[in-house]
Amino acid sequence: MGGKAVAASAFGMCLLLTACSTGNTAGGGPSSTAAPPTSSSSAGSGDGTCPTGTYEVTTISGKAGTQVNGAPLVARSGGGLKLALTTGGAWTLTGSGTNVRLEAGSVAVEGTVNGTADGTFSKPGDKYVFQLENASGEITLKQPIAGISTLPMSQVAPALAPTGTVTLTCGPDTLRIESDAVVLELRKLAASAPPSTPPSATTMSPAPGSGGATQTLNESGRQRTIDCAGGNVVLNGSGNQLTFTGSCGAFTVNGSENQIKLDKIGRITINGTGNQVLWTSGEPQVADNGNGNSVVQS
Repeated sequence: MGGKAVAASAFGMCLLLTACSTGNTAGGGPSSTAAPPTSSSSAGSGDGTCPTGTYEVTTISGKAGTQVNGAPLVARSGGGLKLALTTGGAWTLTGSGTNVRLEAGSVAVEGTVNGTADGTFSKPGDKYVFQLENASGEITLKQPIAGISTLPMSQVAPALAPTGTVTLTCGPDTLRIESDAVVLELRKLAASAPPSTPPSATTMSPAPGSGGATQTLNESGRQRTIDCAGGNVVLNGSGNQLTFTGSCGAFTVNGSENQIKLDKIGRITINGTGNQVLWTSGEPQVADNGNGNSVVQS
């Protein structure tokens, strides 16, 4: 590649990063301009319940046409993001240490996503329409460019999440979402869990330093009571009403509009918007990385 082409591509990425570093915060809403929606219609549901549920993104394939602050941006990834689609027409895309590749022209940079994007979806007629409403958190670049090491989720979300008129292809355990900006290949978590696993697709692993275990809950629109059992909890989802009994080491929520009650807690981390967290005892450290959240002692 010639020196002029490399310089032009690098300038394009620097323009993007500079715009991101001074652009809107999540509270102001994502700043993006997408290409006009295509006229393709969405596929019918394959199992009668698609597309609602909690999914893991297995592949992200970027498409041309997305513009962020005047610069083209394409996202690619081997997967790892979580997408929750509720029966009420809300969606939440969550990344917790998820790797993603951002491309602007011939310049590419690897990053780690720790944040959420959410919005609504509907089906007027035979087409699905997705709206991006909020985004919070950040993408940490593995190699700083132009002195910038992090990008706000509010700037990158339009390249990761489907918006506008989309095409859905549903399978028994899979979902494919294609928009003008991105193509997501997804695997339905609940469908792939063994019969003995609850519908919430709860997983448990040792929690360093806690003496208990880490419960990872991938669910939306649920109402139930859960025992912390002295360990940590990570909630990926939206619209839940959950009560946690016993002692919790650390509680992390990646999502929006959750109502959480904690008995005893040591640390609370919120990546999302509109969450309400009540705690009874302890002196928790609180990290609020979103907007419109409340953390109070009951």
